[in-house]
Amino acid sequence: MIQTYNILSLLLDYPTETLWDNRNDILPALTADDVLGEDALRSVQTFLDYVSAFANSRSWQAAYSDLFDTSTKTNLYLFDMVYGTSRDRGQAMVDLKEEYLKAGLMPVEDELPDYLPMYLQYVASMGSKTEAHAAIDDIRGVLEKMDHRFRKEQHPYEPLIALLKEL
Repeated sequence: MIQTYNILSLLLDYPTETLWDNRNDILPALTADDVLGEDALRSVQTFLDYVSAFANSRSWQAAYSDLFDTSTKTNLYLFDMVYGTSRDRGQAMVDLKEEYLKAGLMPVEDELPDYLPMYLQYVASMGSKTEAHAAIDDIRGVLEKMDHRFRKEQHPYEPLIALLKEL
């Protein structure tokens, strides 16, 4: 399992108290995993600087909800960038869920399979960095669209999307 993708998944998901309590351990863990280069680690630091402005996990959670629950332009759903509300999206969801199950992952039932943090957990379960990079390559076009939207909106989560795009 590649820890970097799990950490990125946690950073992009709804912030938990545990993540808040362990936020100072994130950069050292990413550095030790040796997947990210210096530029990517700087992007993570930029994001962690944003997080450090919050007084506690609840204020971070409130900001997260404000950012992601109210915007249709900047969300973390991969197929939304590709299919929108097209019927093809449904089949793509079924196919992706089957990939997760083949990999031995049980997708969370209250979340759509194309939720980027869930996809990153799938990537983290891969046996090698080569396989993980190939899985990121599969969504690179989507990440580029997502990064463009996030950058345009000056979204605080953009550094994380940008680094994924560059992996």
